[in-house]
Amino acid sequence: MILEAMYSGEFYPCETVVPTSPEYRKAIQTCAALMEQLSQRLSKEDYALVEELRAQNAIAQCEESESHFKYGFSAGLIVRQEVHEQLQNKK
Repeated sequence: MILEAMYSGEFYPCETVVPTSPEYRKAIQTCAALMEQLSQRLSKEDYALVEELRAQNAIAQCEESESHFKYGFSAGLIVRQEVHEQLQNKK
């Protein structure tokens, strides 16, 4: 049950849900190819900067995803509450 998984700390959508769209897969493959090209063209120091940029960008994306998840979840709860209130008013 989802509530039990959330309570026990076993619910990690950002770690277990991976997009399966063709666009996502293509973007991942393109990123890997570009990183390979950069590793061959740049000095080790410059390539290390690119890797750090990627790492920091990943952190920013995770934070953004978390914010979107929280907002969407909250909006869903508000919709649910409004539906419940409207049903109660009809009775």
